[in-house]
Amino acid sequence: MGPIAGVTAEETHERVLGSAARVFARKGYDGASIADIASEAGVSSGAIYAHFASKAELFAATLYAHGAHQLERLLALGGTGSVIADLLRERGVALAHRDPEDGSLLVEAIVAAKRHPEVAALLISQFADRESRFAELLRAGQRDGSVDGRLHPSAVARFVTMLVLGSVLVSAMDLPAVD
Repeated sequence: MGPIAGVTAEETHERVLGSAARVFARKGYDGASIADIASEAGVSSGAIYAHFASKAELFAATLYAHGAHQLERLLALGGTGSVIADLLRERGVALAHRDPEDGSLLVEAIVAAKRHPEVAALLISQFADRESRFAELLRAGQRDGSVDGRLHPSAVARFVTMLVLGSVLVSAMDLPAVD
């Protein structure tokens, strides 16, 4: 299968990234093949290699394009005016009732990060940014008196990250839902 008539290189690039996100989430990094991704995207393997030098490079690009959106949905912080207690309650409900597929790509990224430093660097950057933003929300709550001043915002932010990651793993294991 050659180039798709009437489709630009940029559109092909985006189509491949979307297909790669779905295939990596469904089959995992090791289980996914370039042929699987090409088939899902409706392009040839050669078209993929015209955009990406390797499966690892495609995976990293997929994480940049789609993993950040998944992470943002999992760690959404709302506006800077959010009351921290409401925000935590909102996030807890959202994490407990989200689509089980939401987070699959993140699980694969965490596993791949052990073998691919570029994936690890991306995850570290994304999580550090969210933790920093969340810690600042906590500090704002401490300043206005709505959050106990004895709490360490960075430690609470890390704890929330751990809860989010735990929820992703629980979802990946298909444990029964709880209210």
